[in-house]
Amino acid sequence: MASEGRSSRTVSERMYFFQKLARETSALTVVTRQQLIHWTGAQEWSHSTRAHNRSALYVFFTWMQDEDIRLDNPAARLPKVKTRKREPNPFSVEEIQTLLNSGIYSKTRAMVALHYYLGLRVSEISRVHGNDVNWDRKMLTTVGKGTKLARLPVPEAAWPLFLAMPRTGYWFPNRAANRLWPAGEGHILGNSVSDLLAQAIRRAGLDHRPHDLRAATATEMHSAGVSAFTIQKAMRHSNMDTTTRYLGLTVEQVRDGISTLPSVTMPQRSGRKRAA
Repeated sequence: MASEGRSSRTVSERMYFFQKLARETSALTVVTRQQLIHWTGAQEWSHSTRAHNRSALYVFFTWMQDEDIRLDNPAARLPKVKTRKREPNPFSVEEIQTLLNSGIYSKTRAMVALHYYLGLRVSEISRVHGNDVNWDRKMLTTVGKGTKLARLPVPEAAWPLFLAMPRTGYWFPNRAANRLWPAGEGHILGNSVSDLLAQAIRRAGLDHRPHDLRAATATEMHSAGVSAFTIQKAMRHSNMDTTTRYLGLTVEQVRDGISTLPSVTMPQRSGRKRAA
């Protein structure tokens, strides 16, 4: 994975995944297809995560075959993951305000703002550091998917929050040991950000996932008339198809779009002569 240029975070997460598999099933040199089926079926993963991990299993055991560590590939014929398309469910501005006013702590409010105003992913939020901010130019540097470096302008509405955060050190420091850091060192993980936000969203009585805050970023820009190209760049998507999956359209927007169609005149009668 390192030779492929994968990020250290991706490598460590993949290592953790296979260590967990080995602990809960059998040694990776002898684990069977049936064990993989039962183990993956017992995991509480989303469909996209399930499909991703199925692919990871196939790649890993294919590598073991190539290196003559195993003669067979137990992941070669795992059941295909049934894909489910999820309709966009972005937060409305009113719902975001409800969440912010629901009594959540300042650090959680900061997570909400980073998710919405800058469209950060939870993994990116978890490792924000004071040194990542250009305090003169009001820019935030982050490393996204595929180790892609991005420099994001901070909106004026979010800047007061930035000024209240530490100028050095991680904004969300780690209190308990996790798979990357011992207790008291480093930062929390992305799944911790997701869990904190999910709990706050449930307490506020809102029917959303944390990632729907990021969908609100794209949707509100689209509603304001921002070009699709600009939205794609702001969301840091490699293709437009991904961006469109984030956009939630209201009935009124669809109605307005249809209303722009040029009118045609509908004749009252066909004009055809009846057969004698």
